[in-house]
Amino acid sequence: MITLITALLLSAGPPVITADSAIVVDLDSGTPLYEKNPDRIHAIASISKLLAIQVIYKRTLKLDAATTIEKSDYTHTKGGARSRLIRGRSYKNSDLLHAALMGSDNRAVVALGRTVGFDFSILPRVMTIEAKSLGLMHTHFDDPTGISHANVSTAREVSVILKSILGIKALKEITQKAEFTTSALERSGIPLVYRNTNILTYKKSRKVLTGKTGFNSKAGWCVCTAIELPSGRRVGIVVLGSPTKHMRFRDARRLEKWAKSRAWKAPSNSLDNRLLKTN
Repeated sequence: MITLITALLLSAGPPVITADSAIVVDLDSGTPLYEKNPDRIHAIASISKLLAIQVIYKRTLKLDAATTIEKSDYTHTKGGARSRLIRGRSYKNSDLLHAALMGSDNRAVVALGRTVGFDFSILPRVMTIEAKSLGLMHTHFDDPTGISHANVSTAREVSVILKSILGIKALKEITQKAEFTTSALERSGIPLVYRNTNILTYKKSRKVLTGKTGFNSKAGWCVCTAIELPSGRRVGIVVLGSPTKHMRFRDARRLEKWAKSRAWKAPSNSLDNRLLKTN
């Protein structure tokens, strides 16, 4: 007999999204609630920074210490998005974490890596090793920022990276903020206001737990985010390869809205769960 839940699923169907690959995962049970090409290997652009900052932080980064932006930080990030961090100026490491995770600043990532002893060539290797320790067999990093098109993963594996950030309180709290203001430690430092590139944090009624955006010409427009729904369920939403900046967030919102309407927990091998997959 078809259950009422199954009947509703058949009538409503999963949401239509523009992304190449996506997944919604119950972060507490690990159950996938929605899948679209979840195991397709895909460039992830600046989503890479979630793992870069994680390995840097675990290297006993001193948050109250300062790091000076050097010429090499410029050199290694050519071709990426514009940075407002000025060569020769010093910034608190905690502020550079905000710049990297909220503003997706490439120089911040490279400078912090250098501070803890990971030079530009070593850091992506450490990130790849960390990914393997999380059981991620299809995740590989060629650079720490996401500028490289060779930084790849899958929607399913990005959801694991997303969950790993939830276990690091300091990093999780940074990614929840909508806005942050800092400046160089020098007296003439001009205030820098970072707005979170993950605009899902802007809505106060939405409980965003963590997240990160990404874009390059290979990856397209990407976003991953963890949200606590009104029901208390924590879900991870990963969207890879949407065609525009706006569409990645529309895709994520559609998946969030759809997840909110499902207050039940589907068994991993049930008919109900299989109906949530789309191609």
